[in-house]
Amino acid sequence: MRKLHLKVLVVFTNSYNPIGILGGMGPEATAELYLRIIRIFQSMGVKYDSDYPKIFIYNLPLPDIVKKRIDENAIIYSLINGVKTLENAGSSFIAISCNSVYYYLKKLQKSSSIPIIDLIGETCALISKKQYKLVGILGTNLTIKRKLFEKCLDRYGIKTLIPTAIEQKIITKVIMNILSGKKLESDKMKLLSIIKSLKGRGGECVILGCTELPLILSNEDGNLVLIDTLDILAKTIVKNSAEERLGVN
Repeated sequence: MRKLHLKVLVVFTNSYNPIGILGGMGPEATAELYLRIIRIFQSMGVKYDSDYPKIFIYNLPLPDIVKKRIDENAIIYSLINGVKTLENAGSSFIAISCNSVYYYLKKLQKSSSIPIIDLIGETCALISKKQYKLVGILGTNLTIKRKLFEKCLDRYGIKTLIPTAIEQKIITKVIMNILSGKKLESDKMKLLSIIKSLKGRGGECVILGCTELPLILSNEDGNLVLIDTLDILAKTIVKNSAEERLGVN
């Protein structure tokens, strides 16, 4: 009689909720987010490959939302497809590695059966907790124009400062340079000059409201507190992943 050879599939599981990251906005910021997540888990004592959570990263090549005019319908369609892709992959929640995209958060939440982290809300809650009253904002044209942080901070009674039109053009150019892999010392100096200007206007801290900016700036630069949204997102992701399984809210 022929012997039957059965293959046994062993599935390794741990106590962490699977993470879904909608990235590619931009790609390097997404890669840095992944590294920061891993480093946080390492600081928690995670050692073996099997100890880490499943992390699904969908690098979504969106139309340019930094510089060019945008097709709202095309962007929303792409983002919803990205959310569905991460849902189907087995994510228990989703994080988006781009501040500007959170303008569409409500539409994405309606289309999703799993939670989506609100990075803008998390950032504003942290600033409120630290009791800052006047906050500067660096971000893309879209983030500034649509007042993503201003509207949220206003609910906490926190006032905001934004760059001048000339300064915003400089910020946009720096972001585009970072997206193309150019991290120039001269660009850092330009950003620090704008930050100094915001401090001169009374700013107590400055939000790095574009996930590209932490690739060139950190709190070791200058003498004003920088609120790193990439760092906030990484910590929130790890917190949600470590929540009791299926208990993320």
